[in-house]
Amino acid sequence: MLKNRKAIIIILALSLILLFTSVACNNSASSGTVLKVGVDDTYPPMEYKDDKNVTVGFDVDFAKEIGKRLNKTVEFVSNAWDGIFQALKTNKFDCIISSVSLTDDRLKEFAFTKPYIANAQVIVVKPSDNTITEGKDLKDKNVGCQVSTTANDSCKKLLETVSFNLKTYDQVLMPFADMKAGRLDAIVVDEVVADYYVATDPQSFKVASGKLTNEPIGICFKKGNEALRDKVQKAIDDMTADGTLKNISVKWFGVDLTSNIDQKLWQ
Repeated sequence: MLKNRKAIIIILALSLILLFTSVACNNSASSGTVLKVGVDDTYPPMEYKDDKNVTVGFDVDFAKEIGKRLNKTVEFVSNAWDGIFQALKTNKFDCIISSVSLTDDRLKEFAFTKPYIANAQVIVVKPSDNTITEGKDLKDKNVGCQVSTTANDSCKKLLETVSFNLKTYDQVLMPFADMKAGRLDAIVVDEVVADYYVATDPQSFKVASGKLTNEPIGICFKKGNEALRDKVQKAIDDMTADGTLKNISVKWFGVDLTSNIDQKLWQ
């Protein structure tokens, strides 16, 4: 009877070890053959759905190339921007590759790669509007931006010194639609997005000359997942060295936005 009890205890112990090992493996972002990437896929040209409902964009090509070099299949997980950082914290995906600007607050809270593409906050106006060139010119204007973004942060900061009417939107597509409908005078948005809209619809939009911020973009990981971050960084370094990253940029923007990036936020 005692021997049977010992055998049962040993079997239970081994079962628990196997269970915990399995859970640990499933929760480890650096293990397995799938890299889950969080995206707000309403953000052209960085990540968006094409007319066949396929996720495409600069960040999509970039992420797929990283997966290829890590021998992992990339799975894109769509998530509204307003909750994307909380979703990362709860392990909904391994990282965010979705135009995440590096800021001091984000660098304290998350683990990042070095910036991989240059970016800034700019003001988009109508082509006929020559009255708005910089932040102070937004006084008494109707201004739009996407909620919970660094564009939103820039607008809030600007409101401390300049009075204007601010409207926030869940998706970046929405303020551009409102401007075309005559409901907005200006949009504050990432430069990479602004350039895309100007290139595709120059009759409706132009970028004002002044830039509000300098905000290079990096890949965002949960704190404690630096091992995977470092593997991804090595893949990015290799892509930069062999020209692959430059080629992806030229494909989507017509120019190389991946060289000579201001690294001061990272250092």
